[in-house]
Amino acid sequence: MLFAWITDPNAWLALGTLTLLEIVLGIDNIIFLSLVVAKLPTAQRAH
Repeated sequence: MLFAWITDPNAWLALGTLTLLEIVLGIDNIIFLSLVVAKLPTAQRAH
């Protein structure tokens, strides 16, 4: 009964949704950081 969730389609849908959200939010963080770093002086960008 420990792995009964493996056969549940709702569990797979939830796992897929969470995975997709993690990917989208990770890309969002990369874009945000690149915009913030672009505003820094060039001497500080390497840090």
